[in-house]
Amino acid sequence: MRLQIKNRRSRLSSKEQSEFSGLLGGWADSPKIVEMKKFIQHGSVDTYAHCKKVAETSFWLSRRLHMKVDEKSLVRGALLHDFYLYDWHDGKPERKRHGFTHPLVALANADREFSLNDIERNIIGSHMWPLTLRRVPRCKEAVLVCLADKQCSLIETLFCRR
Repeated sequence: MRLQIKNRRSRLSSKEQSEFSGLLGGWADSPKIVEMKKFIQHGSVDTYAHCKKVAETSFWLSRRLHMKVDEKSLVRGALLHDFYLYDWHDGKPERKRHGFTHPLVALANADREFSLNDIERNIIGSHMWPLTLRRVPRCKEAVLVCLADKQCSLIETLFCRR
């Protein structure tokens, strides 16, 4: 039996959804970020949808845990955490280490395209911890994105089939 999860409803209240959209600003519509729609991340989920879901989940977690975080940096760092812009399923030999290398590729791409702060850099560079042992989350925002990424990735891998 194949289970597919399509159009998962947001867990955010309508007020939170509005605040979340405000934090994203125009970033989610940036042509470079929209380019992530071209690449599959997990199962049938593209990288853009994955990153947006990780951003929403991170925001939701921060609100439910009543954590004082820089919400703008949290949401933007989460949106850019997989901003590597290639198909990691293409079978190229260099993709075998994708899990270890893509955070730094995403960070370099994001740094080139956007003006990032230290929180956003830490989020992007450390989101694969503990796989990337030396790239440790050093702020609450990076820890939240790291956890949200693991949760979203697991759901997408297990339940969102091509």
